[in-house]
Amino acid sequence: MKKICVEDYEVEVRTQNGVEKTMYEVKTSIVNVLFNPELRLSSIDLLSQNKLAEKILNHKTSEILLEDAEYNKIKQAFDTVKGFVKNDVELVRRVLEAEDVSVVEK
Repeated sequence: MKKICVEDYEVEVRTQNGVEKTMYEVKTSIVNVLFNPELRLSSIDLLSQNKLAEKILNHKTSEILLEDAEYNKIKQAFDTVKGFVKNDVELVRRVLEAEDVSVVEK
């Protein structure tokens, strides 16, 4: 399994008034990558991605555990999508450097 921190973080955004700090929404950003048009999702893939997106969006703690298949969907999307910017560095790091976690059955 993989563990990804889905806690929002602060970034700087240029505005007409200079530079402002805002919160980067990690869960929403991961979901946006999962549905990016560059992935050219089939209808079956779309439904599968949606199930994973709902799991991410409804998760209540700051870290989420993902089965290998779920993580691989996210990683494949991040490997495919182009156009990331500086404020995405932490997000991309969290996904691509996700911690391996051993799970023991109780």
